[in-house]
Amino acid sequence: MAHPMATRALVAGGELLAWWAALTGLWIVLISAVDALEWVTGTLAALLSACAACAARRASGRR
Repeated sequence: MAHPMATRALVAGGELLAWWAALTGLWIVLISAVDALEWVTGTLAALLSACAACAARRASGRR
């Protein structure tokens, strides 16, 4: 049986990865030219936004 903290960490990591993938995909769809600088900027911005989305969901869910 998995440890509850390990399970919670795995779920949180999966949520972060899902947000990041969705936001990176949206970024790529919305820009016109995909060069290296755009890719790096988009993935970093998506990662920051994914962290904020996960934190906001956790904050609203635990009252």
